[in-house]
Amino acid sequence: MLKDAFPDSSTTLMIGSPGIGMLEVAVSIAKEWMEAGDSVVFVSVDLLPADLIEVMDSFGVSEELRNERLCIIDYHSSLLGSMDCSNVCPGTDVKRCSDLEGIMFNVASLVSSAEGPMRIVIHSLSTLFLYNQANVVLKFFQISSSRIRSGRGTAIFTVNEGVHEEKTVNHLMAISDGVMELKFDEDLQRRMRIRSMRGCVASSKWTPFDIRRVE
Repeated sequence: MLKDAFPDSSTTLMIGSPGIGMLEVAVSIAKEWMEAGDSVVFVSVDLLPADLIEVMDSFGVSEELRNERLCIIDYHSSLLGSMDCSNVCPGTDVKRCSDLEGIMFNVASLVSSAEGPMRIVIHSLSTLFLYNQANVVLKFFQISSSRIRSGRGTAIFTVNEGVHEEKTVNHLMAISDGVMELKFDEDLQRRMRIRSMRGCVASSKWTPFDIRRVE
């Protein structure tokens, strides 16, 4: 169970090359959290809420489960110049924002009002870097991580490998409690590992994984 790899009061940086399947892995983890009775906040930076829900449907996340356990913070619509998508996700809580402050405000509000630990996925930091200065995104990551930890939440932030300066990724890794890596091996098979997790003994062994949608 992947969800068990991420303790309360922690933020994990998921690093992977484009096309490796970070979105699908993140959705799989979110599904495990929701099925265990946890509430999930998914910050949708790279795709519209309707597209995210389509991916969740393909991984077997039922409408009942997401309407009960899922909140989507929609940042992607603002990048397209449209905030009018109120009718595409009936029953699912969708909160819209157009800047990093809006993401932080909504996440902090949901974490503080939650009855139990909140689970958060932000996909992806790479797009935030594309539309904002690097120091601004780093500050956003640091403040968000601190607030999530203080609320005993658990967060996963995805970032694409090979598209940022090494010092930027190192800074993100230094702030994070854990680092999860996804890669293709020499045979183009998918592999993953928990490279580090603060307070835990992490194995450096690469584990094969596959992306399987529900037929």
